Amino acid sequence: MSDSVLVIGGGIAGIQAALDLAEAGARVVMVEREATIGGVMAVLDKNFPTLDCSICIEAPKMSEVGLHPNIEILSLAEVVALEGTPAYAARGGGFQVKIRQQSRYVSDACTRCGECSTVCPVIKPNEYDSGMASRKAIYTPIPQSVPGAYRIDIDSCLNEPPNYLPCHHCSQVCLPKAIDFSMPPSREILRKVGSVILATGYSMLDPRRMGGFGYGKHPDILTALEFERLVNSAGPTGGEIIR
Repeated sequence: MSDSVLVIGGGIAGIQAALDLAEAGARVVMVEREATIGGVMAVLDKNFPTLDCSICIEAPKMSEVGLHPNIEILSLAEVVALEGTPAYAARGGGFQVKIRQQSRYVSDACTRCGECSTVCPVIKPNEYDSGMASRKAIYTPIPQSVPGAYRIDIDSCLNEPPNYLPCHHCSQVCLPKAIDFSMPPSREILRKVGSVILATGYSMLDPRRMGGFGYGKHPDILTALEFERLVNSAGPTGGEIIR
């Protein structure tokens, strides 16, 4: 049991920790609450001080995590209970971990062809573009997503109550039949690990709470992450700063 490690958070810190542990022979369970690992670094344009492309650095590491036999990725998941003590080779011990994972409603048969997203009639703000671009109710967060399957935002999908309007456009065009609305909304997963690494990163403060700066009142006042998306060639404006 002592050679199993729980890594909470799939940003660059969690990714590097998981790779280092896995290469050393440990078995890693990575829990990430978003649909893809990568965290904030995945949406940045450049890294200081070298000004290297952020995703160019991180994408190979993300792919390596997804392919490593010693790493299990649980995305759309959160730890809901943790009991026990750290494990030591001589004294035993360990943690019992309860994890709740939300359903993607898309199976591993997904080939990422994108046909489902093309025909989906529901348009929502894209969280990975700080709401400055749109996505569909069925989508993949970023092109380099790991795990790579699309997911369905079931709260917005027309096939689910309370706004039930039978749609099924996505499932009708899915050749591998990867879309499955019969999946349970969530499932509980139990794991035993010897130690835990917290790599939960950070979330942005809502700038509207600081009214004196005028965010939300003037269109040219941006957060740092919004500016990053505007200057990013993969962002909502193709790298052009347009307001």
